[in-house]
Amino acid sequence: MFNLKKGDKEMITSTKPDANDAAKSSSAAQTVDIIRVEAEGLVKRMVALNPNIVGKLPDKRVQAIVRGTMMALAQEVNEREEGQLQVVGLGRITIRQFETEKDGSPATVKRVMLKPAKPKPKV
Repeated sequence: MFNLKKGDKEMITSTKPDANDAAKSSSAAQTVDIIRVEAEGLVKRMVALNPNIVGKLPDKRVQAIVRGTMMALAQEVNEREEGQLQVVGLGRITIRQFETEKDGSPATVKRVMLKPAKPKPKV
């Protein structure tokens, strides 16, 4: 979901595998860009939308709050086996588990889907 790691300066980085890596993977699988969202970038976006949102809190403190919020949300999703979570401002998270067969043995697969919240119209 989100990879919030200290020390990186960019909010979003895109990683594309080499052509050699793509050739090594199965022809049926498609390569997908991985977009990384960092706490620092989220804070910058929050401040751009509303400059007074953080008040006089230091940037490091706000980043720690955002990072902690994301970890708490990830823990909430990981603890649920099935159901829906409505996260105000983010959207609805649907969690489903189903049984499948892998290499002849049964396995449980957990699928987590996000339906993003609709942006509020600007007045």
